[in-house]
Amino acid sequence: MNFLIFLLCGMYAGFAKGGDKAGKGRYSEPVLEGTLGQVVLDVNHTLQLNCRGRWELSWSFPPDVPVDQVHVRHSRCGKSLHLHCSRLTLGRARAHHTGTFNCRYRQRVQRQASVYVYVADSRQPFVEHPEMSPYVLYMKEKQPLVIPCRVTHPNITSSLVKFPNQSLSPDQRNIMWSSKTGFTIRSPTFYYIGLFFCQSVMDGVTHKSRIYFVHRPVSEIMEVYLNSSDPVQALKGERLVLNCTATGELNTRVNITWDYPGKSSNSGSTSKRLLKHRTHMLFYSILTIPKLQRSDRGLYTCRVSSGDNAKQQKVTVTVYDRPFIRLKARRGPVMEAQAGQKSYRISPKLRAFPAPEVIWLKDGMVAAEQCSRYHIDGSSLVIRDVAEEDAGKYTVLVRIQEHGLYHNLTLTLVVNVSPQIGEKAVSSQDPGSVPRGSRQSLHCTSHGVPPPHIQWFWHPCPPKGLCAGPTSSSLWTHVTAESVPATHNHILSVTLRQEVLQGKKKSVGVLTVGQALVSGVFRCVASNAAGVDQLDVGFYVTDVPGGFGVSLGEEPTEGGDLHLTCRANKHLYTALSWRRLDHTHGSSRGASLHTHLTTGDFSLSLLLLLSNLSAEDSGAYGCSAHNLVTGLETHLVTQVKVSVLEPPVLRNNLTDCTVNISSSVTLHCPSEGVPRPTVTWYKNQRALLAGSGIVMSAEEGSLHIERITVEDQGLYTCQATNQRGAAQSSAYIWVNKHS
Repeated sequence: MNFLIFLLCGMYAGFAKGGDKAGKGRYSEPVLEGTLGQVVLDVNHTLQLNCRGRWELSWSFPPDVPVDQVHVRHSRCGKSLHLHCSRLTLGRARAHHTGTFNCRYRQRVQRQASVYVYVADSRQPFVEHPEMSPYVLYMKEKQPLVIPCRVTHPNITSSLVKFPNQSLSPDQRNIMWSSKTGFTIRSPTFYYIGLFFCQSVMDGVTHKSRIYFVHRPVSEIMEVYLNSSDPVQALKGERLVLNCTATGELNTRVNITWDYPGKSSNSGSTSKRLLKHRTHMLFYSILTIPKLQRSDRGLYTCRVSSGDNAKQQKVTVTVYDRPFIRLKARRGPVMEAQAGQKSYRISPKLRAFPAPEVIWLKDGMVAAEQCSRYHIDGSSLVIRDVAEEDAGKYTVLVRIQEHGLYHNLTLTLVVNVSPQIGEKAVSSQDPGSVPRGSRQSLHCTSHGVPPPHIQWFWHPCPPKGLCAGPTSSSLWTHVTAESVPATHNHILSVTLRQEVLQGKKKSVGVLTVGQALVSGVFRCVASNAAGVDQLDVGFYVTDVPGGFGVSLGEEPTEGGDLHLTCRANKHLYTALSWRRLDHTHGSSRGASLHTHLTTGDFSLSLLLLLSNLSAEDSGAYGCSAHNLVTGLETHLVTQVKVSVLEPPVLRNNLTDCTVNISSSVTLHCPSEGVPRPTVTWYKNQRALLAGSGIVMSAEEGSLHIERITVEDQGLYTCQATNQRGAAQSSAYIWVNKHS
């Protein structure tokens, strides 16, 4: 017989017992009879496969099996003919017919029965003929590599050879062998790139399979860029050249295509170049349009693809009919900046083609030559670290000289400056004092742009302690020329004027107080649209000259009392104290000093009282006070000299004299003593009183008689007295009646 019929007897007996009734679940998939999953058939023999199922059946088989050699016959079978049977017959089977045959339901292709058929040929152990051309295998990353050198019999073994003669044996771990699939390398490396073949020994004869070329395809596109990343502008009739460059890994092959408005009309042409570097490949595609038309404007896209990877770059091309310049202000002709800004950009709206030359002027002169802080960025002028002197007129000159096009635009920059009060720079840390009842003028000078407005506010001092202004604005009283604050300082005027001082226009605010009566703080607030500045001016009314001083009562003398008073403004000073200074030993003494502190409306008074003075009480006495504003100790030293008592001494004695009638006479009686003696004049031992024509001087100790008469003749006595005694001198005045 030239053919074989394979029947599965056990299955046939089952059909006989069960009849043709397809019980529940039976024939959910077709059944191949007598195959047991594989069939081994000798070459040139006939293959016959029988399939039975519930629905209509169809067959699929290896692609190398010619359709015209396959005969299929369908029939109804079973006792009641409820089943479908199909028989496939393949005559004169060949080795390359080895493969999988499938019987499936026609309407349910996912339900099928399969059998692997070996067509054994002792002269050809490999399914594919070795003389076939090399077959390319692609090795993909992280995927197994299959070298499909299948064999025609399940018992044939094979080895894998890398050209020219490196033999690799299956280890069933990384390299596995299967007669149905060939060699499978689970984790292929770069070693498996190249030429491979399989070989098998049968009856002492070595047989080789066809050659397989293992190639690792590379499709990584590293970068794609155009020669112009910015929008392209060109004139009508000009030549456009766009260069698209793609960078890829070595062995990469890419496809570059263009999409552009004139592609359908073939307005452009492309050329390609390939350049190999040591580490990468460069692919160039150059699109050229010889003469641009308005229809060529639009989006140009370069698309680069390699395998599953793709990248693209786009650029917009604008085509103009003629060159032009369009220039105008962005937000009006006047701009505002703030002094102290890190940078300010003067940026007009400019559209021009071709690219114009741009020159910036400030107040008629080239801006970049005036100041290193001026920097041109494109068509804009950038001013770094904006200052007040940057204000002015800025002119931008735009020209396209080759086409004779010119345009200019002038803009005004106003630099706003926050107010700055000038008195802050010269204001003393110690605010000083204001004499009680005096007239005072407070000045507040501020510069800013626009000119600041100046306002005055007032806050009275508390009864005790430091007179500092509150932080809350609601606690301040606004001062105007018409207002009289509750503190009763009489406000004569509040004025504001503009003056040019030190080359700058400044606002000068003057507050005039007619009569200083209450201590407090005046606050000057200078404000404009750019900001606010303020200065607190202490207004400390005092009845002590300078706010801190020492006064001596009477001249200290031996046996008398010493009254030294230390006085200080109560809002500026505290902790008054007296001490005796010993300059000889460099230490202080006077723990027994008796002091008395009193508090007045404006000042503190500390009285130092020493009784029954002696010469030993002479020396330096210091008064100390704590300055509330500076936090420092302030000292005043007073030298005290106690005078020792001395009895009166007359420096000259009186002498008798004769005076003509109606003449004048003067008697001198100078004296010395401690304390200073008191001089008394007597006539004929009776105290002389000043009267008509008689003048006595206590300081000089003199007696003057004007237009002397006969009644003025007599004995005149000068007596000098103090606590220690008395001294006297007498003289007789004769009046010449016959003169």
